[in-house]
Amino acid sequence: MELSPLPLMPLLFVGHGSEINLILDNSFTRSLREIAASIPRPRAIAVISPHWCTPEIRTTSAEFPVQMYDTINFKEELHGIEYAPRGDPSLASRICELLLAAGFNARTDSSRGLDIATWGVVRYLYPEPTIPVVEISLSYKIDASEMAKAGKALAPLREEGVLLIGSGNLIHNLSEASINLDIKPYPWARETDRAISELLTHLDAAAFADFVMQKLRNTPSIPTPEHILPAVAIVGAASPGDRLRYFHESFQNASISMRSFIIEHEPRT
Repeated sequence: MELSPLPLMPLLFVGHGSEINLILDNSFTRSLREIAASIPRPRAIAVISPHWCTPEIRTTSAEFPVQMYDTINFKEELHGIEYAPRGDPSLASRICELLLAAGFNARTDSSRGLDIATWGVVRYLYPEPTIPVVEISLSYKIDASEMAKAGKALAPLREEGVLLIGSGNLIHNLSEASINLDIKPYPWARETDRAISELLTHLDAAAFADFVMQKLRNTPSIPTPEHILPAVAIVGAASPGDRLRYFHESFQNASISMRSFIIEHEPRT
């Protein structure tokens, strides 16, 4: 008996925002539950995290990766949240294999756990930790243009039942962030977010990468690259016939865009 082919998985970019969302029921957290219910259930999940920067690209290869509380130790109300999915060593190796074949330096890392940019996002999508998760680092030697190519190298994972997620924020400036979660965004943040939203609809990874490199450090909207680079990789993984759709749009803390999108393949009619 022939096995049925796995469905082509979509691609996700999640604007993760403040850790306090872990205990909130708001339009953002609801949108993630809804998007997860609308797509095929993945056999595994791979998350590109802005919280892990390394010389080369690395993947978590532990069978039982440790749950890291990297940015929430100072928030008492978040203590005790447990979310510990299994890892997938074979997927970690497969990701490195794809990256190495595309000319990138990559290796597995059995000592690294899952940081909150990974487990926090996956927990929104799948509250029960029953799907294996692998985290992918950012290489601080790779710019936006190369990140788009890295995303393209990972595109075959979509045919292997793997949900590839970029975790970050399109606009992310903590130095200008308000303590008020729901305050009106700065005009410069809204303007750049709008420009990015229009650009992304074309699914042109090279143009998006050029935009990021032009704006990086030249606007308060993108003072550092790590939170937008996962989005560049996700757009890079798109294929002809794909369509991008925003499933959530909002701001938090005046300077953080929560804009999140899904890239899906449109079947021919």
